[in-house]
Amino acid sequence: MPRKGEIKMTEVLCFGSCVLDLYAESQKPAVGGDAANQAILLSRLGFSTACSARLGRDQEADLILDQLRLHHVDVRWLRQHEGETTTHSLIQLDAQGERRFTVTGEAHRHFTLADFPMEALPSLRALSLGSLFTLHALETSGMELIFRRARDLGLPIYSDTTRDRHHKGLSGVAPLLPYLDVFMPSLEEIRPLCSRFQPDEIAEELLRFGIKTVVLKMGPNGANAYQAAQVWRCPGYPAQVVDTTGAGDSFCAGFIASSLRGLPIAQALENGCWCGAQAVQIQGANTAQLDPSRLPWPLR
Repeated sequence: MPRKGEIKMTEVLCFGSCVLDLYAESQKPAVGGDAANQAILLSRLGFSTACSARLGRDQEADLILDQLRLHHVDVRWLRQHEGETTTHSLIQLDAQGERRFTVTGEAHRHFTLADFPMEALPSLRALSLGSLFTLHALETSGMELIFRRARDLGLPIYSDTTRDRHHKGLSGVAPLLPYLDVFMPSLEEIRPLCSRFQPDEIAEELLRFGIKTVVLKMGPNGANAYQAAQVWRCPGYPAQVVDTTGAGDSFCAGFIASSLRGLPIAQALENGCWCGAQAVQIQGANTAQLDPSRLPWPLR
């Protein structure tokens, strides 16, 4: 156990976007963004986590830092920059709980290699990129260096994805893909980038880039996991949908936590689907009360 005042060693570093979420109907601010969501949810599942992202130096950043600390997330590697505006995401929900984002402020997109804590890598158990296609500047220059160093240290690398706003296509991130141990895109977001349509065909196309394991998240239809010669399928868990914000991050947290605890892929996939189903039943990107002892395959 760490002594009083001593920072606990971080197991999982989540890097990517860290933003301030505002729901249109309430305007109550809350921390969000893929890296922040994963770090919070993994902490809830029993892991010591840290978040690496780029913020402005403003009141919104202070609120984010305070909320992450309350969730036991290490914030020492969040970088604040004068003259930049911490990213806000206004969330509007429709009657089915599907969300629409209006994003202002671009601090998180300016993340560069200088913002990333390379010194943290040797003490980690895993590295998680919140979303491929989010950190445009870093993907252009620097991310491959991070991944190469992580691989040299034997760290598993996980990644979700988001929409390809800069129209890079898979060819634009092809040098990064072979470093990924587990790539967990949603079918909705990855399908436009592939030449084929069906999930099994898309996974086959992605595996050709050298990714070890591809996991396709399919919302209420569950998720599939693929390796070169094997497929695992898990149907979705029934859920009363209130808000789909953060459901993918919740799935990723469940899958990552399970795999790091040594569970086989089939069980990690089921735990991920269960975590995603918990997320959609409550409003908020990281409010699902995930308990490692209550997962379909409990974490010890």
